[in-house]
Amino acid sequence: MSNFGCSFKVEIIRDTSRLQEKLLYWQRLPFIAIDTEFVRVDTFYPLAGLIQVADDTGIYLIDPLDIDELTILKPLLIGDTIKVMHSMSEDIVLFQTIADCMPQNIFDTQIACALLGQGISLSYQKFIELYLGLEIDKGETRSDWLKRPLSDSQLEYAAKDAHYLYQAYPQLVAQLEERNLTGIVQQECHLINLGMTDTEEDMDNYYLKIRGAWKFPVAHQAILKKLSSWREREARKRNKPRGRIISDKQFLELLECMPKNVSTLQATRVFNSGQLRRYGEYVISVINNPPQVSADFKPIPRSLSGQKLDLYRSLKKSVEVIAESLNIAPELLGKKRLLEQYVALIFAKNVKQEEVALPEVFGEWRIKLLSNAFKKIVKSKFND
Repeated sequence: MSNFGCSFKVEIIRDTSRLQEKLLYWQRLPFIAIDTEFVRVDTFYPLAGLIQVADDTGIYLIDPLDIDELTILKPLLIGDTIKVMHSMSEDIVLFQTIADCMPQNIFDTQIACALLGQGISLSYQKFIELYLGLEIDKGETRSDWLKRPLSDSQLEYAAKDAHYLYQAYPQLVAQLEERNLTGIVQQECHLINLGMTDTEEDMDNYYLKIRGAWKFPVAHQAILKKLSSWREREARKRNKPRGRIISDKQFLELLECMPKNVSTLQATRVFNSGQLRRYGEYVISVINNPPQVSADFKPIPRSLSGQKLDLYRSLKKSVEVIAESLNIAPELLGKKRLLEQYVALIFAKNVKQEEVALPEVFGEWRIKLLSNAFKKIVKSKFND
């Protein structure tokens, strides 16, 4: 058995029976490290190229092109064994796709590093250099992970990624335990999971994410909501990236010119010929028969200004002070999205007559650290 240039055991798993054996073993362990290689260029859903698992016996490279039923990974992914990952989001999307589940009990080493003051988005290379003193060659990162056979260089790269992740994990845990931060990593991973669910409501509300669309009238925003909701379902049905259906930029251009027929749409050159042929009539039908703007319609939030921007800056400054005192990355403690959400909540309520608690999406650990400071800031700005 070749170890592909590695100093540790490497095994490629190509059949279901062997994978089942290892899955039973991994489910009895306190932790394993998991990494994945995938391709997501011309598809909406990622295509798995390799799944790497590190345990106390070696590195196991699962070949998803040889194993038909990858839902057998589900008991491990949702079970009690801690799954160590670095920058978990893309791996989570892949496992949702191939194993039909939302993995639980994740320990994201990138989040752990942010809690330990190493910055919000520490790269894997920097992480390994920092904790193991090794320089990692990432030359195979963007190679073709769907081709077969994979080269020895690809297999060595993939195996080492999982191996080093497994090796560094105990150091991180020890540092977190020294500062009583151990449980926060999994809290934060759980919050990330909650934000990655792919519900019907999420698809219908994608329009709220389209940058710059707030400037259009609400009636135009209602059209955008219907078109973007349709695009979300079309992208999944056809397994194509959103931009290959209609891009956000094209949606904004449509709202600028509001063509009333296919000929006018063609003249705008907003769509290419394939988009015009496939989607032109539907888009025009939505523009000519716009949806009713219901009483509960959510307008797209505009960029903060005036009192809202002033409050946001005060909250952000408070976060920075608290984060510095704890040596936590301020961008993790006070995520921009969360601060903006809290500002919107403050102005949506009668803040002079009631306190506005931090919403649950902040997470228990942020609420504990930020609540008192935020209450004082809100009181000073509105109740004096």
